[in-house]
Amino acid sequence: MGDRASAPGLVRPVGLPTRILIVDDDPLIRCQLESLYPADLYAVESASTVDEAKEKLGASEFALAVVDLMIPGSDGITLTREIRERWPAVDVIMITGYGSIKNAVEAMRQGAYDYITKPFEPDDILLATQKVLERRHLLSEIEYLRKELSDRYTFANMVSRDPVMIDLFSTIEMLAQSDVTVVITGESGTGKELVARAIHFQGKRKAGRFVAINCAAVPEALLESEFFGYERGAFTGATQDRVGKLEYANGGTFFLDEVESIPLAVQAKLLRVLEERAVERLGSNRRVSVDMRIVAATNKDLAACVAAGSMREDFYYRINVVPLHLPPLRDRSADVPLLVTDFLRANPMAVEKGIRRVSDAALAQLMAYSWPGNIRELLNVMERAVLRAPGDPIRDVDLPGMDRQVVRKSDDADFRVPLREHLRTAERRYLARLLDHYHGSIAPAARHAVVDQATLHRKIRLHGLNPSEMRRGEGRRTAHAPTK
Repeated sequence: MGDRASAPGLVRPVGLPTRILIVDDDPLIRCQLESLYPADLYAVESASTVDEAKEKLGASEFALAVVDLMIPGSDGITLTREIRERWPAVDVIMITGYGSIKNAVEAMRQGAYDYITKPFEPDDILLATQKVLERRHLLSEIEYLRKELSDRYTFANMVSRDPVMIDLFSTIEMLAQSDVTVVITGESGTGKELVARAIHFQGKRKAGRFVAINCAAVPEALLESEFFGYERGAFTGATQDRVGKLEYANGGTFFLDEVESIPLAVQAKLLRVLEERAVERLGSNRRVSVDMRIVAATNKDLAACVAAGSMREDFYYRINVVPLHLPPLRDRSADVPLLVTDFLRANPMAVEKGIRRVSDAALAQLMAYSWPGNIRELLNVMERAVLRAPGDPIRDVDLPGMDRQVVRKSDDADFRVPLREHLRTAERRYLARLLDHYHGSIAPAARHAVVDQATLHRKIRLHGLNPSEMRRGEGRRTAHAPTK
């Protein structure tokens, strides 16, 4: 049989040896199967009867059971069914003789992962074992992503494992302790209001009100009265005094969403309020002191708005003190499993229907999609998926535009490739961005990724990445950085 340890395609388990149970009444077959697996990599036990197999399964944790179809006193199909019911973490490979293919197919219906016909070649068993263990590793990686919603990746109702977003969380914590004006930029649906709320509720003004207004949703004729309020009789229909939102936000935070939509005349009045910290209601000569923080948001280029004449330059400089940019979801696809898990935990219908996850195939589609509507679109897709799903897991996701090939063009992610290949690509992209962020430095990158340095080194070698190149690249970027 040659050097078993160097058999082509043989999976080398990481950590403790992988436990395998062989169930066959033929001692020669048992001996042959046992000899295939190197003792330093696999802990192999055998059983000659169904009862003995169940006793061993109950006493130890096995990753794989290699089961003969024909076992005296019972059969492999019955045992396979019982394994799937009582020990669902154990995968099964069925061994069958010629002429028993129908029974082997039935065994796979009952939960066997694969079957091998007798007489078999050693490589047949090893290849089947490789497929099983690779599948187990893939599923464990997916489960790891689903369980990554820890405090490490959760901040103020936002979840992310992306290095840019983790840095953003730290910046928010810092900004929350000051009153500096902030402008949040990013595409529609990226969560700009969540960031604004985090700045408010993580800071010293959290006891005050968070007052939000969508400047594009209020008609231009009404926007001034919404901001400043009015006195009774100020205009036709003003039958009583009304406090404006600026005054109402006193002591708290005033959030201007789609700030680029504010008319020029209102920008001038708002600028005066920001400079003097006092507001006059329409129809009144009395100035009311206000003390609030301003946070604005936009999905436009405000500098371009100034150039186009739709935003006052002085107003732009007054609000654009600290800019924060939110990356689109397509640039942080590793967050999709976290966001999906977070949604399913919080959605009342998902909780009621007992839906806790999506299938592997559905997850692959979600991660391959470009998300032009960003997180808002993802949540809408999950709402529909939960509504239509008969139970756990969600197997079908309705992705608008998938039939128009709306997939990410910036990488090779494609729902038509195997999930393992897609996750490998996503992991490489994550590691490349992580190392680039830390300029190739292993220690802080490992702390950020919450893995030990040996694991990070192993994954870096696996993906052919070179941290030293990133360190040299940083030097070149610093040397040639433009002077501002």
